[in-house]
Amino acid sequence: MAQSGASGPTGPVLSLDEVRVTADPLTPDEVRVTRPVSVLQGEGLRRALDSSLGSTLASQPGVHSSAFGTAAGRPVIRGQDGARVRVTQDGLDSFDASALSPDHAVAIDPLAARRIEILRGPATLLYGGAAIGGLVNIGTGRIPLQRLGSPEGGAVLVADPGNHGHHAGASVSGGLGGLNWSVGGFDRRVGDYRIPGQINVADPDSRSARLPNSYQRGDGGHAGLSWVGERLTLGLAHGEFGARYGIPAEPDVSIRLKQQRTDALAIIERPLPGITRLRATLADGRYQHDEVEGSGQIGTAFRSSGRETRVELTHEPIAQVRGVFGWQGRERSLQVSGDEAYLPGNRERQGALFYVGERAFGPTRLEFGWRGEQARLRPDAASGLPGRDFSLQSASAGISLPLNAAHRVGLNLAMAQRAPAAEELYANGPHAATATLEIGDSALRRERSMNLDLSVRRTAGALRWKAGLYTNRFSNYIHGRTTDANGDGIADRVDAANHIENSAAAPGAGEFTRLVYTQAGARFNGLEAELTWQPTGSPWGLRLFGDSARGRIDGEGNAPRMAPTRFGASLDMERGAWSGFVSAMRVAGQNRIAALETRTDAYTRVDAEIAWRARGEGTRGLTLFLQGRNLLNETIRPHTSFVKDRVPQPGRTLMAGVRANF
Repeated sequence: MAQSGASGPTGPVLSLDEVRVTADPLTPDEVRVTRPVSVLQGEGLRRALDSSLGSTLASQPGVHSSAFGTAAGRPVIRGQDGARVRVTQDGLDSFDASALSPDHAVAIDPLAARRIEILRGPATLLYGGAAIGGLVNIGTGRIPLQRLGSPEGGAVLVADPGNHGHHAGASVSGGLGGLNWSVGGFDRRVGDYRIPGQINVADPDSRSARLPNSYQRGDGGHAGLSWVGERLTLGLAHGEFGARYGIPAEPDVSIRLKQQRTDALAIIERPLPGITRLRATLADGRYQHDEVEGSGQIGTAFRSSGRETRVELTHEPIAQVRGVFGWQGRERSLQVSGDEAYLPGNRERQGALFYVGERAFGPTRLEFGWRGEQARLRPDAASGLPGRDFSLQSASAGISLPLNAAHRVGLNLAMAQRAPAAEELYANGPHAATATLEIGDSALRRERSMNLDLSVRRTAGALRWKAGLYTNRFSNYIHGRTTDANGDGIADRVDAANHIENSAAAPGAGEFTRLVYTQAGARFNGLEAELTWQPTGSPWGLRLFGDSARGRIDGEGNAPRMAPTRFGASLDMERGAWSGFVSAMRVAGQNRIAALETRTDAYTRVDAEIAWRARGEGTRGLTLFLQGRNLLNETIRPHTSFVKDRVPQPGRTLMAGVRANF
């Protein structure tokens, strides 16, 4: 459980010193990895914490949020979201329905995170086709992996009086003689949030001080045990998460969800000749999700259960090559019911073998790997739809080499494949949250991509930076295309039965925009950069970052919901008991829009914090802080959001809180 509640979208993020990447079984340090990776932890994570995973990561270069209000926000990485960005908890599936729709929250509250790792670009080699656009791995520390002593922990309490809200979290861990334990919990309550102007961009009369039905409630807890011996580590943890939040795009509609999850882990050092480590992990999840109408009736219900297992064998160097053989198995069943069930129930099963290796040539590091995966998808027999089987292959190779003592360059080439998701194959009905009528295609083929990343870093000294360029080429890119049957330049409006607005079959209808899943070639290009300056002994620190991306679909033009160019700066101070930061992020207007898409205006977001710490022994102590977000009270409509024209983000927000480490 994270021991903080402070947040700032362009606050300090990470140190470029050696930080291990646990989402990779080789656990390389972040500086020498050939792929673009960021690790958010410590003070950077504490200041970035927000009410959704997407908004917590929205100041990372190349990462944005799907921004469906504040309760639901999934990471958007380099223009990819949904079924192309996988979210894992301690390296295993999140077992929720967040990839199905942008109004579905990730079933992991950021308050439960101790570190967050972001892999930009394909992570299919290790995590399968659902990570073809990127991976976000949330480390919770629920299973202690080291011998612990006297109990230690932390707690946070934050008040948000302007939005009638608060959030709180606490965690404690300890151990004796190799037997370790951890417990933690959190609670979040926020009312309808304040907005600076009108709700709907097309309706000047829709002005309101607050966004109706934007409230959020959530709570959860966990307990974990582990035994850490000389050669054997065993662990078990159980956690529960529950939430209820309003859907601001739909008056009087709310989502009520609950997840139960159990994790197990075993690590054996030197189990066999030639094998230095065996690591096996398992997660079992039960998830339920109800979309509740104002009358109390359930419009759509999702019930999901799943299990994922990973086994990794690290071998001793062979011809100076160190590597990991792995097997991953995942299965999930999903049942959808109710009047608005636009997707049939289905069962998924995936199995994969993979190998990743590295070879060091002095300070130069060569990475390579391969993955073979079988994916099987079976809709319920009553749907009459065909099952699909896919054979998928992924491979990558990369090199990280020093230019001199302070600079390092990385180059990575990856080939990745993805099987169509259930909603892309089988959707057929209205989706009220996004005001679309979705029509899948059960004949869709596997998606393929070729990806090239080039990065340069300065890794030593007070001034450090990293910059990167990437290009992705997709064939059979699966996407939802808005239709325009009569070619008048206006998206087709249909009723729940797919009758076009004002047609003979449906006079006056038109509640939904028709969205048809199809395939075409696509290409995405972009650049990302970040700079940090922290002189030794200085109370001041500076961070600058920026990113820009463009996506195009063959025969259609610009890809939808592409994030605009942006840049940000943050100045930090720590002197004696006082600390704080002020940050600003400028987001350009987005005029490169897809067909039938609307433009978004530019905005500047300014945040600040001041804190005072009553120092205790070592790292223990009590910190009081006051924080402001969006201090200019700007109207913020992220272009990556499906509901940007109807759901603005919060206006000026002031919070006060206390953090304790003990």
